[in-house]
Amino acid sequence: SPSAYEPVPGWVDSLNGPTGLIVGAGKGVIRSMLIDTRHLSEVIPVDYAINGLCVIPYQFTGLKERPAEVPVYNITCADHRKMQWGEVIDMSKDIGYRYPFEAGLWYPDGCITTNRLHHKINVILFHWLPAYFIDFMLLLLGQKRFMVRIQNRISVGLEVLQFFTMRAWFFKSDAYSSLWNIMNDVDKKNFNMDMDPVETVPMYIESCVVGGRQYLMKESPDSLPRARLQLKLMYILDRVCKTVIVGSLCYWTYGVVARLLGI
Repeated sequence: SPSAYEPVPGWVDSLNGPTGLIVGAGKGVIRSMLIDTRHLSEVIPVDYAINGLCVIPYQFTGLKERPAEVPVYNITCADHRKMQWGEVIDMSKDIGYRYPFEAGLWYPDGCITTNRLHHKINVILFHWLPAYFIDFMLLLLGQKRFMVRIQNRISVGLEVLQFFTMRAWFFKSDAYSSLWNIMNDVDKKNFNMDMDPVETVPMYIESCVVGGRQYLMKESPDSLPRARLQLKLMYILDRVCKTVIVGSLCYWTYGVVARLLGI
């Protein structure tokens, strides 16, 4: 996941993992995902992982003999820092509304569910149908089509992520955490992997959203006022469309029932 400190907070250069979910949902492209909100999230900043990989070999430089057992280091988030997926999602939505992405496909208000049938219906209605419709319109306009290709990539990414978000994972990280205790002050400064950092989880999630916006989407902080205005307009459009669709469905249902009852 995006960095906590180095090279700068929130730095990221890939859509893989949670960052892709943040960007996809923030752009209104991802409308549904399978997540069991009761399970604990397992996310660790990339700079923590890299620093850990640098420190682990250093521990064995002074050993004259190999350990009797092969040491295993799970580079994971500390247990007391883990949060349920539901809390992370709610927090991310709140922060995402404060730091919206520009020119999203739709208002970022997707569905989180554990029901696979519900999810598949949502994917067909809100992922594939809009993608094919947009590509069809681009074809008529003589423009390059891209939405179906993007949805294919999103589908592959979601399948990978959902394998983890629908299951509970428990990793012991005592060995990794113990590395911090054997480091001197200089090493701690150069290879920060403190599991009790100053910043809170909301602060880190905020840096992830801002980092995804700035480093992946190349959206300047100066564009935030415009993005917030676009978000408000998208919200109005979303509610109007939903009202029209639900109203039309109710009207059609009433007509069918009325004919059946001879009213």
